[in-house]
Amino acid sequence: MELIGREDRLRLLEGLLTDARQGRGSAAVITGSPGTGKSAVLRAFADRAAGAGATVLSACATEAESDLPLGVVGQLLSSAAGTGPAPGGAGDGDASRPEALYEALRALGARRPLVVTVDDVHHTDEPSARCLLYLCGRLAATGILLVLAGRPRTAPSLPLAEVLRHPRCVPVPLRTLSEDAVAEFLRAGPAGTGDAEAARRPAADWHRFTGGNPRLLHGLLADHRDCGPVRPTRPVAGTAFRRAVVGCLSGAETPVTQTAKALAVLADQVTLTLLARFLGVPERAVVPRLAALEATGLLDAGRLRHQGVSAAVLEWLTAEESARLHARAARVLYDHGAEPPAVAGHLVAAEAARAADGGAGDTPAWAVPVLAEAARHAMPAGQARRAAEFLRTAHRLRDGGRRPDGMLTALARAEWESDPASVIRHLPALERDLAAGRPDDGRWAEAAALLLWHGRYETVARGAAGAGDGPRAREVRTALGHLCPGAGRPSAEPDPDAVERVLESVAHALAPPPSVPALLVALLYAGETERAARWCELTAGAQPAGTTAARQAVAVAAAAVLHVRTGSYDTGAAHAARALSLMSPAAWGVAVGMPLAAGVRAATARQEHEEAARLLRVPVPDTMFRTRAGLHYLLARGGHLLAAGRARTALADFHACRDLLADWGEPARDGTDWHTPADEALRRLGDTQDGDPAAVLTRAERRVAMLAAAGCTNRAIAARLYVTPSTVEQHLTHVYRKLRVTSRGDLARLSAVHPAGTAGTAPQVY
Repeated sequence: MELIGREDRLRLLEGLLTDARQGRGSAAVITGSPGTGKSAVLRAFADRAAGAGATVLSACATEAESDLPLGVVGQLLSSAAGTGPAPGGAGDGDASRPEALYEALRALGARRPLVVTVDDVHHTDEPSARCLLYLCGRLAATGILLVLAGRPRTAPSLPLAEVLRHPRCVPVPLRTLSEDAVAEFLRAGPAGTGDAEAARRPAADWHRFTGGNPRLLHGLLADHRDCGPVRPTRPVAGTAFRRAVVGCLSGAETPVTQTAKALAVLADQVTLTLLARFLGVPERAVVPRLAALEATGLLDAGRLRHQGVSAAVLEWLTAEESARLHARAARVLYDHGAEPPAVAGHLVAAEAARAADGGAGDTPAWAVPVLAEAARHAMPAGQARRAAEFLRTAHRLRDGGRRPDGMLTALARAEWESDPASVIRHLPALERDLAAGRPDDGRWAEAAALLLWHGRYETVARGAAGAGDGPRAREVRTALGHLCPGAGRPSAEPDPDAVERVLESVAHALAPPPSVPALLVALLYAGETERAARWCELTAGAQPAGTTAARQAVAVAAAAVLHVRTGSYDTGAAHAARALSLMSPAAWGVAVGMPLAAGVRAATARQEHEEAARLLRVPVPDTMFRTRAGLHYLLARGGHLLAAGRARTALADFHACRDLLADWGEPARDGTDWHTPADEALRRLGDTQDGDPAAVLTRAERRVAMLAAAGCTNRAIAARLYVTPSTVEQHLTHVYRKLRVTSRGDLARLSAVHPAGTAGTAPQVY
């Protein structure tokens, strides 16, 4: 198997051995790129020669001993001494004399044919090379065959160059295998079936993957065997293949190895001009290096053959070397006018390698602006994770304070797209940016949206209050008003047109969608079911290819709300489950109430009470209960509790919904109807809505009503509740209207008929 495709070379060497038997000595040099099988051919020929009765002496030059004088000659003379007494006392002579080796070998060759092999001859020390040159000039009248094996060198030492060019030195070049030879390799290999037709089918892929390099083929075969018991039909570059790539490059000259590393680092951005600039050599000097790599099989059309080769080269780099090469690539690409994302990718890789190495490097003045610009390019392309990587690197770099405005908000936005929970650490800084930002700047609106997502309503309300009436400010106020009406200006009726304007900015990826579910619900509860359905379809069913998991989750949650609202409980439950699987509860922020509410309502409607209970065990933030998401969560939880026979606990949730709507100044609509389930809860508790007149009051109104019924004046009530007398008067006006009474006496009579406390005790203020 080692010698597939090499039989013609072995026959050539056997012909030279026949000449040596007849007293016509000669020399041969086996050359080839790393991994093409030079050593294998040399060993195979040595074994055949020994089997045919020839004496074989072997030596192997190494790079470590290339400065050791007469290292190769010493190996050969030691081998000669091991064959028996050296005639003429050759072994006792001065080995430094060029003729010493010739004399010792001639004496051995006088008895029977002699084959002398030197592997890796390109590492031969200079004194040994002089001895080999002396031997080459005197082989004609001997029975000696000298066989050398090594890679071609661009500039060998003078004695070695003379040996390789000697007229008596027959060239035996090795090249990579043809596709037919690869098919034979697969047929005869340990995993082969012996079926020539079956081996030919994958041969093209294996040849394309390895370039026909035997060392790479063996590595690929080892990986293929390790893939068992079910082996892939196409080649797989695993550990053995990567080791083979490194072995080929380790055996190449330093300039060739440097070129391979440059090709791996530059990857798809490589051109001949960029490669020359990267290496710091003229373009004409790059061509022979590329030719050497192509002869090895690692190169195809001027680039590394495939990602498996590139990965092997990059893994081979040390952290320090990786940082240096990527920084060099960034500089070359920047000077060449490359696009910011191409430059930024190398800056990120260089910084990551430095961090792994524990070192630090100089940051060029242009690095941070390029990273920020690259992130700006990446976000519209749906590459939020890559944008976040660029911006995190920019924040880590020591740039002397040259950070573009709004870069922290841009980082938080990119991180929200890939992992909304990671934004939490940026919230204090985002609050500062919102306070100092300009409302006409898109970053201001992004900061507001991210703060809304994580429940910082007061901060956004303060920022939006003084933001003027520009389009960004209106969008933020619309989102705030529908997500958390208590924190913004309350709106008794949702404005569908305003809602749609915000949804348009979200759908075109112009802003993060922290309130999409709330906005769609606002459309639903304004009676705009068709509009809501259309936007649901747009945000959930027409996602661009680069849509992040966060955007998908929000769109699916909106679809869940819509389907549950319209009675499609099976579909709504599936959408809710998928929305919760796309992001963790912490990542959802306050919006977690929307998919949870949809899931609980669907489970309750399907009488899957254990599933509803499981969903209600999911942790939610306290700030959620001040939002529309919290309102729907309370309604869904109350519905489940009522269905589970816990009417009293359910009533508390329905009354909490009543208080929220009263605080917001909104009536209970179809989708937020708490009256009907509350009446059912009271009925199960043995009471009715009419029997509990205080049920229609807010918590604050109940406190005022009970104190007024007890005979307290407005001023006394104000002092007790720490509010102003005018506030007490407003609450009493609402109480009189809701209870259809006109005086404190009426309140006292209602309190006597329906006491709030137990018999014999004063009314409770709660």
